Amino acid sequence: MPESDLFVIIILFILAIPICFLPTFIAYRRQHPHRHAIFLLNFLTGATGVGYVAAFIWACLDDNVVKFGEKPTIAKELKELAQLKEQGIITEEEFETKKKNLLDS
Repeated sequence: MPESDLFVIIILFILAIPICFLPTFIAYRRQHPHRHAIFLLNFLTGATGVGYVAAFIWACLDDNVVKFGEKPTIAKELKELAQLKEQGIITEEEFETKKKNLLDS
């Protein structure tokens, strides 16, 4: 094998590694709560194609999305209200009013 062909193979291999583990990189970059499981899925089944696509979709999904028909809990809504108050989006009075409404319902 000529030396130039070996060089091309090495370059292609080096470029292929990041592409193969793209779902893992995405999951870790987004601080996905299941990033370790996504890595294992990517590592163990990524070469099958189906495993790669599954890991890629899972890494891109937002884990905080409320599922259809699922009602948020009062604690979760209170936490979101507190964050809005801390960010200055709502006032203390608005926070207290909304908190009272949540707790009374």
